[in-house]
Amino acid sequence: MEPTEVHYNGTTEKIDTDEIDTNNSIFYWAELIPTLIVYGFSFILGLTGNGLIIFTTFRYRRMHSVTNIFLSSLASSDLLLIIFCIPVKVAKLFSYTWTMGLFLCRSIHYMQNLSTICSVLTLTAISIERYYAIVHPVRSKYICTLRQAKSIIIVIWVISILLAVPTLVLWHLERVGPHYEEKFYWCLRNASNEALWKFHELYLLLLILVIPFSIMTYSYTFICWEVWKVMEHRRVMCNDQFLEQKLASCSSYINQPRQVRTKKIRSEVKNCRDDTTTVKQVIYMLVTVVLLFAVCWTPILIDNILTAYNVLDHQRTGISKYTLSAFHLMSYFSSCINPIIYGFMSKTFRESFKVALCCSKEKAFIHRTGSSYSVKYISRSSQTRTTADIRLRQESSVFIT
Repeated sequence: MEPTEVHYNGTTEKIDTDEIDTNNSIFYWAELIPTLIVYGFSFILGLTGNGLIIFTTFRYRRMHSVTNIFLSSLASSDLLLIIFCIPVKVAKLFSYTWTMGLFLCRSIHYMQNLSTICSVLTLTAISIERYYAIVHPVRSKYICTLRQAKSIIIVIWVISILLAVPTLVLWHLERVGPHYEEKFYWCLRNASNEALWKFHELYLLLLILVIPFSIMTYSYTFICWEVWKVMEHRRVMCNDQFLEQKLASCSSYINQPRQVRTKKIRSEVKNCRDDTTTVKQVIYMLVTVVLLFAVCWTPILIDNILTAYNVLDHQRTGISKYTLSAFHLMSYFSSCINPIIYGFMSKTFRESFKVALCCSKEKAFIHRTGSSYSVKYISRSSQTRTTADIRLRQESSVFIT
C-alpha cells in the first residue's frame, strides 16, 4: 500500500494509511516534550505577563498614558494568540489527523494572523508615537493624546480584522487515506491553488515584516539620533566647571558656605548622570524591540514564502523538520516576551506588578511613582534644556524609571 502524506508537528510526513488508526496512540516523545515545554512556558508567562499589563494599566490611574494604552492593546492581541491558538496547537501535536472540523480549521489560523497583524500594527503605532514624542515634542502634545490613542487602537483592531480575512480562503480540510470507509482529514493550506498560496505568503511577508519593519527602523533611527544629541547636551551639563559657573551666577549660591556649594554641585552632577543613564537605557530598549521582533518573525515568514514558491520542499525530514518546528515556536514565543521588553524593563510596571500581586503596598507604589516624582522632576527641570530633552525625560520615565 502506498504511504500517504500527512502533517504532524508542523511538518509533512509519509505514513502507511493502514496504520493510521493504530499509530494515533504512538508519538515521538523526544520531539513532543521540548515542544510542549516551550508551549507551556509561553502560555503561562504570556498569560501572566500580558494579563498583569492590562490589569495594572486600567487599575491604577497613574499608569494611564498614551504608551501604556498601546501596550495594553498589544498585550490583548498577544492574549488572543495565547488563549485561542496555543491549546489547539498542543492538541494538534497528539493527532495525525484533524478532528475539529472546517470551522475551527479556518478560524484558528484566522485568529493567529489577526493577533499577529494587530500586534505588528500596534508596535508600528508605538514607534510613530515615540517618534513624534521625542523628535517633534511640541506637535506631539496635540497629536499624542489619550483620546487619540484610544481611537487609533479601535482603528487598528478593525483594520486587523479585515486584513486577516484572506486566511479564511486559503485553509481547508484535505482528505487522507481515501481508500478507507472512515474519512480522515487534515487542516492544510490549499496547495492545489498555488497562485493563491504564493499571494497569501507574500502578502503576509509584506504586511507583517517588510512594511512595519521599515517604518519602525525609520522611526527608531531618528529617535536614537535625537537621543544621542540629548546625551551630548547632558554630557556638557554634567561637567563640574559648567555647573559651578552656572551656579556662581546666582547671588544666593555665592553667599553660601563652600561646603554647601560643593554638596550642591555634586547633587546636580549626580542628577545629570542619572538622566544620561536613563537615556542610554531607552536606546537599548528601542534597539531590543526592533531586533527581537525581527528575530521572532523573520524565519517563519521567510520559510513559508520559500515553501510556497517551491524553493524548499513541502516534506521536511531531518534537521529541516526540527528547524521548521523551531521557527513556529519562536513566533509563538514572541507573544510572551513582549511583557518582558515593555513591562519588566520598566520600574513603574515592576512596582505596579508587585502591588497587583500583593507583594507591595499600594500607598508605597503611589509614593514612588506619583507626586513625589513630579516634584523631583520639576526641580531638575529648572536647568536650561531643549524641548526634546524635556519630552524625552517624560517619555523615558514611563518605561525605565
